[in-house]
Amino acid sequence: MKGGAVDFVEKPYDLEALRRTLRSVEDERKAKAVIGSVIGTESKITGVLEEAANRKALLCVVGPAGTPPKGASRILRIDADGRPPDVFAPAQLFHLNAAIDTFVGGADRPVIFAADLALLEGVHGRADMRLWIRHMSGKVGAKGGTLVLGALDPSLASEIGSERETEAPSEGLQGMLESLANPIRRAVVGHVFTSGPIAYSNILKKNFVDSSSKLSFHLQKLLSDGLLTKVDAGRYSVTDAGQRAWNIVRALSEQKHPSLLISKT
Repeated sequence: MKGGAVDFVEKPYDLEALRRTLRSVEDERKAKAVIGSVIGTESKITGVLEEAANRKALLCVVGPAGTPPKGASRILRIDADGRPPDVFAPAQLFHLNAAIDTFVGGADRPVIFAADLALLEGVHGRADMRLWIRHMSGKVGAKGGTLVLGALDPSLASEIGSERETEAPSEGLQGMLESLANPIRRAVVGHVFTSGPIAYSNILKKNFVDSSSKLSFHLQKLLSDGLLTKVDAGRYSVTDAGQRAWNIVRALSEQKHPSLLISKT
């Protein structure tokens, strides 16, 4: 466990037990990607864009040097001379936002790809540009979507990344979030959270795991990570910090991707 074990398989094992363990490992890997950094790998960003394009839920907002990805349902361009409804001058930010709102309001898990925001930044300034990005990230995030920033000025990308790090959970809470990336531990905490203080035997009856030894393994991890604690009669209860971590993970689980991704290129 201290070496980072995700799960284990008891001998002699059957093929289905091995499959369940492998699915658990894969689920934890995907969950950690959602919980992790806003700086996305290019393959991850490509996957987000392609998935949204297939659902007709991809909107592109690009400046003169921005190149929209394939499959966008609509492309809104930023140019020196505005020609609404699809081309907007930097001073027409209100109208641009209205067009974005219309698309986001009509799409499930919308994805906005924004590239080359230099004209907007030049007119509205660096501080307002950061606020606009935060606003758009929150808007799509509220509907389970993602804002993807491409071809962003490196210094602006660094400032946005720093802001997100400032807002990030404390080191202790981050460790709890990563612990809850494991599907077995997530299920156990969710059950204890809902049930209140509960005995080991009652948790075992829920069949989250194949054996009592495996349940003990994950309960020990949850205790050491500070998500659970033992109360009267040895029953398990979720700690205050564990409740906060659980609420965060539950909200994240409703999103397939983080609300903001920044391309490195």
